[in-house]
Amino acid sequence: METEVKESPIRSVDRALDIIEELSKHPKGLGLMELSRAVNLHKTTTFRMLSAIMTHGWIAKDPISGNYRLTLMLFEIGSKVSARMNILNVARPYLDDLTARMGETVHLVIRDGSEVVYLYKEDSLNQAIKMGSSIGSRNPLYCTGVGKAILAYLNEDELEEIWKASNIRQVTRSTITSLDQMKKELELTRQRGWAQDNEENEIGVRCVAVPILNRRGFPIASISISSSVFHITQANIPSIAKAVQNVCKAIANQLGL
Repeated sequence: METEVKESPIRSVDRALDIIEELSKHPKGLGLMELSRAVNLHKTTTFRMLSAIMTHGWIAKDPISGNYRLTLMLFEIGSKVSARMNILNVARPYLDDLTARMGETVHLVIRDGSEVVYLYKEDSLNQAIKMGSSIGSRNPLYCTGVGKAILAYLNEDELEEIWKASNIRQVTRSTITSLDQMKKELELTRQRGWAQDNEENEIGVRCVAVPILNRRGFPIASISISSSVFHITQANIPSIAKAVQNVCKAIANQLGL
């Protein structure tokens, strides 16, 4: 009989993945003994690993057969990754063209909780100011143009949940840290169809952002043009916003949203 000893985190992960991979081969699931034999583990260890994985919702026990089977959690996670890659693949030609035409930095982001994740960034060769963003990096929703473009199209309950989950702080002197003020800003964003980050995340940087909306008006991503406050002025913001809006609509059409 296997001796119960405390195992290393890496070993535990290996065993958990073995169990998940084995169950993926059996749509109807496996009983405890069958699974134990398949992954070459004692049934006590297998049961312990199953219990841990079940707390995260990845595995469920069939109440009739008693078999353990995978839930749709992996499908949901895979779908999110697939959706991100699909957006990026479709959007890239439009974003490359936008960068070339506008001569400024272009970003594509998606939301992850209370943050945005940068899927695409293309710097202008003429960029006079260096921005801290990079592909794969994160920023809060509340103090970025791309984030506010997304927040503007969420319902009020979700907005307030995100606000509570965020570490609201004065990143710069222009950062909005009042929820009431943010709600007014987001209302203005909806009215004009674009969001603005006016040195709220980085001093000297201004950006204009537009969401990519699906048919229900839900924001699945957003795109921005960013540059120094001397390049993006109040006078040329409308034309910049129009260019980004056209790209967002074209991408949404290509995605069939």
